[in-house]
Amino acid sequence: MSRRRIRTAGLGVVAAIVAGGLAGAVIAAQRDPQDPQEFATAIRNTQSVKIADIPSAGALRERGLFVQKTSSGLFCLWDAASASSPDQKGGCNSAENPLGGKPLFVSFSYEGGPAISDVVDARLVGLATADVATVLVLMRNGRRQTMPLRRVPSSVGDFRAFVLRFGPGELRRGMTPTAVVALDASGTELDRQATGF
Repeated sequence: MSRRRIRTAGLGVVAAIVAGGLAGAVIAAQRDPQDPQEFATAIRNTQSVKIADIPSAGALRERGLFVQKTSSGLFCLWDAASASSPDQKGGCNSAENPLGGKPLFVSFSYEGGPAISDVVDARLVGLATADVATVLVLMRNGRRQTMPLRRVPSSVGDFRAFVLRFGPGELRRGMTPTAVVALDASGTELDRQATGF
């Protein structure tokens, strides 16, 4: 068995965290918790829609950003190797309130750790509402990086997707994400979420 650790940090009001397959439990923010078995069944029986690519980086293979709208009323955002992969990192909110009442739905996942020097892959992904003009990532070394916003299929909603992948060398050089910030067209801050990293 691999000793590599996997961690997923959901930011904002994410209702479910799944790391290492479907062995997760719902931690509801917008609704009462679902039964874990019901949750796993709903996820397994719902088709995912790919909304963005997470590019490969060196030996790290390409991944994708996927959305699921389950029959049990959840809106889920997953970072995964493929639509059918059990290796899903991310979370869910109520389909009635997909972003949990915030301008951003953010998920930060990484393999390795807990020391930064031991992290082998880290990904920051999410969705932004239509009134968000810019999404910035604040790094521990003081750098601010703008994340390109990508349109998603209209069936998903009026959102924009963003993805950012970090290699081990970047993290060791201080490119460690500490917060994600949403700005409107005038530059006014709409939301700020800490990564906890």
